[in-house]
Amino acid sequence: MLKSPFLVVLDSGRNALAALLFFAFWSTVMAQTPLSKNAQNYLEPTHDRHSELACVAPSGMTYSVNNAFYCTGIPITPNVLSYSGSTYTSITISPDLPTGLSFNMTNGTISGTPTEDVSGNYTVILVNPCGSTLKVIYIAVSSGTNYYADTDGDGYGSGVATVSCTGQPAGTSTNNTDCAPTDPNKWKSSNLFIDQDLDGYNNGFPAAAMCYGAAIPTGYTAVNIGTDCNDTDNTVNPNAVEVLGNGIDDNCDGVIDEVTTTSNLISSSCGVTISDLNATLFAQSVSGAQGYRFEVTNGTSIGVYETTLSRFNLLNITPGVTYSTTSTVNSVRVAVKTNGYWRSYGAPCIVTTQPVPNSTSISSPACGSFLNDIWNTIFCYNIPSATGYRFRVRLGSTLIGTFDTTLNRFNLPNVGINNLAFATAYTVDVLLQINGIWRPDTEYGNSCVIVTPPTPSPSRVTSPSCGSSTNNLWTTIFAVPVTGAQGYKFVINNGVQFHEIVTSSTSFSIHSIPGGPIPGTTYTIRVDVLYDNSYVPGLQWCTLNILPTAVRQTNQAVEMFEVKSYPNPFSDTFKLSVNTSSDEAIGLKVYNMLGREVEVKSLSLALATENELGAGYPSGVYNVIVSQGQQVKTLRIVKR
Repeated sequence: MLKSPFLVVLDSGRNALAALLFFAFWSTVMAQTPLSKNAQNYLEPTHDRHSELACVAPSGMTYSVNNAFYCTGIPITPNVLSYSGSTYTSITISPDLPTGLSFNMTNGTISGTPTEDVSGNYTVILVNPCGSTLKVIYIAVSSGTNYYADTDGDGYGSGVATVSCTGQPAGTSTNNTDCAPTDPNKWKSSNLFIDQDLDGYNNGFPAAAMCYGAAIPTGYTAVNIGTDCNDTDNTVNPNAVEVLGNGIDDNCDGVIDEVTTTSNLISSSCGVTISDLNATLFAQSVSGAQGYRFEVTNGTSIGVYETTLSRFNLLNITPGVTYSTTSTVNSVRVAVKTNGYWRSYGAPCIVTTQPVPNSTSISSPACGSFLNDIWNTIFCYNIPSATGYRFRVRLGSTLIGTFDTTLNRFNLPNVGINNLAFATAYTVDVLLQINGIWRPDTEYGNSCVIVTPPTPSPSRVTSPSCGSSTNNLWTTIFAVPVTGAQGYKFVINNGVQFHEIVTSSTSFSIHSIPGGPIPGTTYTIRVDVLYDNSYVPGLQWCTLNILPTAVRQTNQAVEMFEVKSYPNPFSDTFKLSVNTSSDEAIGLKVYNMLGREVEVKSLSLALATENELGAGYPSGVYNVIVSQGQQVKTLRIVKR
């Protein structure tokens, strides 16, 4: 134990004055020298500890903006640090701030002008002798977008850009192309040529800058396709046909009423009546001709078609030839282009088109007949000049659906198999499309009643044979496929458990039975078929014995893949009949006897059996390769 120096002096027997002086000296030393707590307690048993200066660790650290979003190139408002506790002795930030921003190591303030696109979290740590604290702040810097004042509200701006990375300010635009900031009808500036007669050819003056809006001003053109020799007459320009005897240089070749070789329709195309607008009409060929211009006048309508060939048909004309239920007379003239200029038209020639019926109707099967298959093809009378057929199917006054096609045939499922019912009478009529335009609904042809077949016979298990046994826990069960079926349901019963396997396929693996098949158990299986959105129960239960020794022999179901074509030979189109255990897409490739590829398709299983094929094939023999996954079948078909 440390003795008081005062007692030590008294014990030595020294005089009182020396003792006092020594005590004063020792007190001074002790005031400047830290003592342990025990020593202080001994010397100063009544000392007030609260009079000492307290040391507190930093806490409650925050920034004026803890989640900051800045624009590149724009100085930020200084982000100031605040905290509680004793003064820190060190401060750090990690990682480094985005380029352009600085961190004040004295007070922790973040300031500057960011120059790079970057975002992330930054950790600031404060430390003093009594402890430390940290704060994670988020900083995101993005390139701002320039916006320009749109003072007239036309969507186009001008002037000095305002930078924003928080969205577009009101009354601004992202461009500064407005050439008339106070006129909402003008915002676009281009160099335009004068075209006074609006024929596309300018008057030869240089283009001049103009400010305009949505459309080029009348009397101007933006494209220089050539110079007009008379910009006050739109029938006179370098693309016009010369008109003989009018004393005018119509085609601007520098010669008035020049006389050159002309052309007209040849005798076999002149004065004829054609049955089809696709019929080719021929003009007399002119040596050295660079082009032929066919002009067809039909009443008040004048159509023109230009080509490098000396032939055309009436469907080439723009605007198109007028269709009528009576014969139509068309006057045809031909002009020839030589040395870059159109010469005069030759003599006109009359071409008459036959009447075009305004309607058609079902031709096969006979109206009132029953379909033996819901997929049977239904034909209407073919109209040679028709460009489309719209088949309409109704049940009483209720519209079931329509189907548009370029062919004069369809089948009822084309309007949606789920919309149809079996053993039901539907009304079918047809609308024509002529020259790409549908006739009005009032011109649907005569209605025809077609009756769908009765619900087909139910399905049943075909493989493995009923009453058989299997050692394979992956045995595949196959059912009889039924045309028109929307799906199948395999009903399974082992006397204790009852399960239903619903599928769009005609097969399933017994391994898919919930819980798996039980060895040493006999299962009975029935096949229900989905028709008209309801299941028709199968009439036959089939038994399958799972032997006690049954094991998993393979993890692949036995695959069934059978393909047939019908009719074969065919004269128009054929279809495929596919019986498969897979739901994969069907691949189709057709080759002629020279090995050339005629058609390639990938179809869903449903479409593969619905599609009519071969409509565009020439007569001949073809090899059809049908594939599904690794399964491939090759058929040989004949088109008469």
